[in-house]
Parts: sequence; structure tokens; C-alpha cells
Amino acid sequence: MASDNNMILNMPFDEPAGAAIAYDYSQNRADGTVVESDFVVGRQGNCIEFNGNGYCQIPQNIIPITGNFTLLAWLKRGDVPDGFTGKQIGFWFAWNDINGCREHWINLTNAWNYIAITKEGLIVRIYLNEQLIDTITLPVQPTGFGILQDIYFTENGYGLIDEVKAYNIALSASEISEQLSLVSQLSYLIEGINFKDFGITVSESSGILNRPKLKSPFKVNWPDYHGDVIDLTRKRVEAREIELKCWMKATGKMDFVNKLNSFLQIFQADGTQRLTIDIHPTKPLLFEVYNENGISISKHWKENLMTGTFALKLKEPDPVKRVIRHQRMSETTKTLTITMTTEKAVTIYWGDGTKDMDISGENITLSHEYNKDGMFYALIGGVIEEITNFSTNGIVVWSKL
Repeated sequence: MASDNNMILNMPFDEPAGAAIAYDYSQNRADGTVVESDFVVGRQGNCIEFNGNGYCQIPQNIIPITGNFTLLAWLKRGDVPDGFTGKQIGFWFAWNDINGCREHWINLTNAWNYIAITKEGLIVRIYLNEQLIDTITLPVQPTGFGILQDIYFTENGYGLIDEVKAYNIALSASEISEQLSLVSQLSYLIEGINFKDFGITVSESSGILNRPKLKSPFKVNWPDYHGDVIDLTRKRVEAREIELKCWMKATGKMDFVNKLNSFLQIFQADGTQRLTIDIHPTKPLLFEVYNENGISISKHWKENLMTGTFALKLKEPDPVKRVIRHQRMSETTKTLTITMTTEKAVTIYWGDGTKDMDISGENITLSHEYNKDGMFYALIGGVIEEITNFSTNGIVVWSKL
């Protein structure tokens, strides 16, 4: 069964238009350099589009062509100028022999196609939209592997690619199908704990994606002029207000009380708490919040099943932020670094319960060491629109959220 440890490449291609880097969300961090290509609306989120001239250069040899592997991708053919070519994709293996190659070509429809290729020992299997369409037995281990397009007047291809993944094992047909259902299910977490662990389900939310209320601008009411004279430059917003309508259930009175108390106790800790809303496998929504007014729960207690409903109202004091993802896998990858220039003070919430406040200066570099392995999301809160000279060894998940 495939796990994150088996994943050697994970490129969702969800970067914004004009981005120069395609991030690899696997442990290898084989980020690609984008040349003469751009990001457009894809099958899910964005995808990368190639126009015959551009490409995405990955700096590492990722695919173990003499070992076992699986390569998955969503492909959609582009419109080639001649109107005839570019409708076929070929899979090609070669080895050191004058006639040493095997290939298989498939026709692509003008829609999204789910491509999978596995290699186990000397057996290669090719799938199109979950259906096995060819099995190739290689005589020896290959020395080369490529995916080609039937275009002969340019070096590179035409089309769109989305959600590329590679594993260092050969997935079975059922595991390939399971990859289609691995879109992150909507879930709510507080301090990394799923609401459902407390028996709580969020039925409705508000304020999550709304633009917070604009702060009152400077205004002058001249008596001999109509209306007001208002300064609407450099607009700033108030704290974000979030409301989650929840219901919870428990197996008994004590279970109900214990779960509710454990949930509410989280908001008693010093500082803000991290609210995470998983809407995408690599791009969650993240908020540093606090509960100001407590909650009032409406209970329905029966002999065995106890239920209740309540509205959880939260405030986010830093409502505009940049989100950086960092994965610690060992001592060598424990440090996240951020370099930037900012005249206005910002706060960095490192995602492990710590934060640095009142950060400002020219070309300042901050480093943070994580003490345990895992995935961490750092938030930079403040007037991020005025940050310049920004760079990081992490992945910019949201440039502005």
C-alpha cells in the first residue's frame, strides 16, 4: 500500500499565473523551474500549460527506471497549430541495444485523461482512465524512459498537465483507482485535533473567505461640499470574524461533558489557537484565532444518545497573511528560513505553537528549528502587501489569504 514515504514526487501545479517555480510537495522537494509556460485553471485548482516552447525543469533524477515505480498524471491535449498532430501520447522505454526499445501510443480525447504507468521488475503496465490498456515485458532493465507527443516541428509538447505524482513502488490497479478519491475531505481541526474527535461536526461556516470589514478611513466633511472627502488609499481591514455552526453527539452524559470540556479547554490556552480547514490535499485554509465570547450549547439529552448544537464564534487578529509550508524529515531539514524586507512590523506564527512578533527591517532573515518531524505551516500576518525581497526554503502555499 502506498504511503507518503513511498511518494517521490507530488506536483499539483496549483501555483498562481506567472509563477516561476512549480513546487514539489513530496519529501524530495524537487521543485521545478518553469520556463516559457504558465499556470491556468486546471482539473482541480490550477494546472501547468505548455505551448510547444516551454517546459518545467526538475533538477533531480526522480524516477528509478531500473527499479519499481508508478507515475500518475492528469493530461489534456492542447490545440496544435496544424490541427492534426498532438493527439497521441507515447510511452517509451530504451536499453543499450541497437533495437533496444519498446513503445506504446494512445489517443487522447480533448478532455482530462487520467494516465498511470507502473513498472514492477520487467513488467510495465499502462492505464488510461483506470483501464489497463497495455502490458509490456522488457527483456532487460531499461536505461531510459520518456513520455512523448506526436509533434515533430517543435522540441516540446502542447497541452495541460495537472496533479503529477510518482511513487517508488508499483501500485496495483485498485490502488491507482484509490488515488482518484484522495482529494482531501472537508474537515475542521483546532490545534491539529479534528473536531470529529470530540464528536463535533461543523454544519455551516461564515467569515472563512469573506473579506473582513474595512477599517474606517480618514474622512473630512466640508460644509460647503457635497458628501465626504475620504482617503481610500492603503485600505486596511479589521479582525476577521468567523462563526462555525456545530452539533455534537456523545454516548452518554459523562461522555458528552468530557468531550465538551476538552474541546473548550483548548481555547483557554495562552495566545491564539490554530484553526485548520482542510479543503485540498496541499492547500489548507489556516487561521490564528481566539474565542472571545465562549459558547452557549443547546442540549438534547436522552438515555443513551446525547446531542447538542452551538455556534462557535472566533476572531482572527491578523486577518491578512502569507502561508509557508515546511516539512521536517530529519535533523538536516529541521530549519525553515524566511528572508524579506518590511517596513511595517509583521508576526510569524511558526505552526508549532511559537511565534515571533514585531518583525521589521531590510533584508532580514529569520530561521526557525522544528523539534520533531512533520508538516508545518508558518503564517506571516500583517501588511504583507508591502513585503518585498521575499524568499524562503519552504513552499509558498498562499501568497495572500
